[in-house]
Amino acid sequence: MKKRFIFDLDGTLLHGDYISERDYFRSVLNKEDAEKFLLLYFEKLCEYESLHQKYDYSSLSKFLSEKTGVNITSEIVEGWIKVNSKMDDKLLEETKSMLEYLKSKDKSLAVLTNWFKDEQESRLKNAGIFEFFDDVYTGDTFLKPNKESYITACGDFCIDECIMIGDSIEKDVIGPNKFGIDSIYYNPENKEYDKSKILSINSFDKIKEMF
Repeated sequence: MKKRFIFDLDGTLLHGDYISERDYFRSVLNKEDAEKFLLLYFEKLCEYESLHQKYDYSSLSKFLSEKTGVNITSEIVEGWIKVNSKMDDKLLEETKSMLEYLKSKDKSLAVLTNWFKDEQESRLKNAGIFEFFDDVYTGDTFLKPNKESYITACGDFCIDECIMIGDSIEKDVIGPNKFGIDSIYYNPENKEYDKSKILSINSFDKIKEMF
């Protein structure tokens, strides 16, 4: 029986509008640097996550500066986090309904997300769902797909009592599976995937039928 449900945040629980993020970089960088950085930064964030155990302002600013050729100071990173903590997130009604259902079944809920704690907790609070979660694990402690991130997110529960749910096959499905944790691929856009190896849902309403 599954007792602990571990959720990814971005693209799973919340769907962010990153216009304010782009506006922020255009306000703190000159036009040429801003456009150069905005073309590269998402790819470089993914690269950072594949090479590092966790996020911190200093190492992230150094890495992004080297990889993009744009001077991204620790202060710019800190401002970035503050801006994103107030972003306009979309919360689907089915998401809140699913969380209410799981709590009514006395399930333990956790968030495992690859970003900074201050920002991600603020977004959960702004969306009105922070109180559903017993724990929030973030990338400034451990980054997915490092083993420690998944094991830590299990809390006091046995691995076979836990399940991870998220929209990234690499980080939310294959990652936890490597360490014995079951997973569900959240796939609302019905993207192609290996149906023989991956359990998938396209709506959180399915969770109510499964557990």
